[in-house]
Formats: sequence, C-alpha cells, structure tokens
Amino acid sequence: MPDRYLTNTVRRPMVGRAPLAAANLFLVAGLLAPNFAAAQSPKNTESVDVLDANSATVAKLLVPRSSIQASEIAVLINDNDPQSVEVASYYQKVRNIPSRNMIHLNFDQNRIHPGLPSNNGIDPAEFAALKAQVDAAAGPEIQALVVSWSKPFRIAGFNYYSTNYSITSAFTFGVDAAYLNSNNCAATPVNRYYGSASTAPYTDFGIRPTMMLAGVSTASAKATIDNGLKADRNLPAGNGWFVRTADSVRSGPRLQDFQTTVQSWNRPEALTMTYSDYSKNGGRSEVKNATDVLFYQTGLANVPGLNTNTYVPGALADHLTSNGGNLFGTEQMSALRWLEAGVTASYGTVTEPCAHTEKFPAASVLVKSYFRGNTALEAYTKSVRQPSQGVFVGDPLARPFGTRATLVNGSLNIRTSSLEPGISYNLYSAPSAMGPFSQIATVAVPRHQFATIAVPGMKAPFYKLELSGTFPTPSSAVAGPPRQ
Repeated sequence: MPDRYLTNTVRRPMVGRAPLAAANLFLVAGLLAPNFAAAQSPKNTESVDVLDANSATVAKLLVPRSSIQASEIAVLINDNDPQSVEVASYYQKVRNIPSRNMIHLNFDQNRIHPGLPSNNGIDPAEFAALKAQVDAAAGPEIQALVVSWSKPFRIAGFNYYSTNYSITSAFTFGVDAAYLNSNNCAATPVNRYYGSASTAPYTDFGIRPTMMLAGVSTASAKATIDNGLKADRNLPAGNGWFVRTADSVRSGPRLQDFQTTVQSWNRPEALTMTYSDYSKNGGRSEVKNATDVLFYQTGLANVPGLNTNTYVPGALADHLTSNGGNLFGTEQMSALRWLEAGVTASYGTVTEPCAHTEKFPAASVLVKSYFRGNTALEAYTKSVRQPSQGVFVGDPLARPFGTRATLVNGSLNIRTSSLEPGISYNLYSAPSAMGPFSQIATVAVPRHQFATIAVPGMKAPFYKLELSGTFPTPSSAVAGPPRQ
C-alpha cells in the first residue's frame, strides 16, 4: 500500500462500496458473545522438571502458573490445505498437543472470496461458520488457538481498505459488524486483555488469543516451530534493540515507550537493552551485525539488514508499518521476513492502521509479560491495545523465560524470572506430592529480575514454591526452619 496513507488523517469511505448482506451482519455480530460461563478454572500451579547433571529428571517442582499450557491450546487445521495438515501434525507431535485439541475444518482457500485472489481473505459469512464450528469443538479448558494455515490471514472485504480484521483477531475477539467496514484509520475495539496478568484468558475474559504458524512453505513453518522449541525456559540474557529511525512517521508513535522500556530493563540483574537513535548514531536507522538479539522493534517499511543479525531462540521482533501483516505482499516487508531471519514471533497489520500507537505492540508490556514467563502468544496479544487489524505470526508456545531447576550433588538450584516484586515466596520439600511438606527457604525480589534460590543438602523428589502464607495447609504440613 502506498506510504502516503501512513498518517493520522481520516480517510473518506470508498464510493460505491457494496454493503455487507444483512444476514452476514447477523452471523458476524453473533460471534461477539462467547459462552464461557462454564469455563473451568485452570490449576494455579505448573510443573517444572528438576534435572541432574545429565539432564535427567530427578524431581518435580511446582511453581505459580505463569503461562498458558500446551494442553490448553487447540490447533485449527484446514484439511483442504496440505501445508496446514503437515504443520499441524508436526506441531502436535513436538509440543505434545492432545489429540482432542486438534480441530479439523475444511474450506477452499482459493474459493473464499471470488474475484479477489490477491486479497488472501475469507468472506465474513464463511468465517462466521468456521468460528461457530471452532467454538462448538473447543472445550472450556481451551485457553488459546493456533492457526496452522498461512492463507487466509484476514477477513475479506471489497477492496484492500474495506475490512478491519485479521484472522487471528477475528478468532480471538470475534468480529464486530460495526467495525468490519468502518474507517480503517479510526479507532478499533479495545483489547480488555491488554497488560493483563492473566494466564487463563478464556476463563478470565472469554477470549482465546490466536497466532498463526505461518510460512511461505511447510519447511519454513517447521523451522519457526523448531526455533520456538529451543527457547523453552532457557532464561536468556539476550539483547533488546528499540530503534528510532529516520522514518519519523513510523518511528514516532513508540519512541517514548521505547525509552521507558530501556530505562526499566537495562540492568545487570535483568536484560541488556539499547535505545538506538539514528540522529545520534551516525545516521544509522537499523541494527546490523548484532548478536543474541532477543527483542527488536523499529519503524521502517523495510528492514534490509535484519538477516545480518543472529537471534536468540524465542526472539520477538516487529516493524511498525502499513501492511506488514499482508504476509504475501511485496510493496512493504512482510512480517514473515522476521521469522525467516530467525525470529520466533512477529506482528503486522493487514490493513492501513494510520500509525496509531494503540494498534502496535507496546514494548513495555511485551517485555514485562514475556520476562514473567508468558508465552510469545500471550505477551504479544497483551501488548496491543487495539489489535483488530493486526495478525500475530510465529510459534505461540515459545517461552524462553519462567523457571528452571537442577538438583546436583544434593544441591537444589532454582533460577526464575517469574517472581513478582515485593511478595515473599516460600519453598517447600516433600517425600511425595501428597506431603508432608517442610519449609526450606524464603525468597523475595525488589523488582522484576532473575532470581536464584540455592539450598544445599537436598534429596527430596518433590518441591513446591508458593506465595508466602498460602501453603502448606495445617493438616498436611510439617513446617521446618527456613534455610538459605
């Protein structure tokens, strides 16, 4: 799309645009009220394998839940798309997705919107039927969705500008008919999940965040999946780059948030963060030949130097531009180029967003959510206040942060990024999951950071880290003196 449209001005409606049929409006609007009253509350803990020196599991550690779990993800498959079928099968295998969570659909991606093959969109009425099928198949335990196809990636309209929904936002929030064909430069619905600490979005908000395992081929989608797998609980140091470029229209909206994020997180006990300003950096508007890139956010229509960098497994990167979400477009850089360079997840808009800050990922929310142990899907979805026009792509379960633990020569070592500041946590040991539990340590952190709990003389097979005062119960616990 022409660069001149990336402004904050309001565009006039297209003359002669055909209205959406009334029946279609009813179908689409009906998607906005999911029935989640019967949703089951997920467990408030998650299990971490405690490993020995040979990486064998020798004990279990329960910690406060900090992300959606693989068993709570449903994978959407288009049985009429060979790439979708193969990608879904591979993802199920490597991520241990239960068979009951594989939802099979069947539609012709080349027939969805006759006369608009380059639109890569699905007709709103046809989408409504698919959404209803998914909602009926997904049980209340399903908290998020994975789309295993690459096309369609948007809800189709009568021209490029006439619809304001990506496929991921449509599956996540439903489609509001009032916004479907509204001015694409105007505000779109606000994401109630924005900045939330929730790890159960369907239970808490009645939404299922969605990400696409998209790629130009099956091989490229599998490469992204493999990259995400390598990230799991690696607790990387990594480098974050937040760039002010010479492209003032695209760089301007996020500059203040970039600076605040770097000031908050660039510290020895957290991450290495850099705010790069082209006007103070010899005129350079991009990051080149950088290593261990973990975050990279910029504002450019194209980022030619992205392949000169190396990216940490689990890296997140995006560029604020008009149509980065036009995954197979050529006028500006597709978000898929990030994935091909080694990034694990990205974001782009499928229609002209007009450079509104609210329509793009906020670095401050993205970094905090990810560092606390959220998956890429959660961190990205929480970071966009008005995400209707944006498509999320990559491995949704990629999760480099959280908690890992070892038990070597009787020394228990727990390293975590998930502790909430100003809250005391107690660590307990037990001979079994049923107890009795003995308190062995207490820990607290003043702000978000990597924390280490080291306790010598341990050989128990079961441990649990809990908020102070919430566990164990008097009937099952045997409290011992805290040990550091």
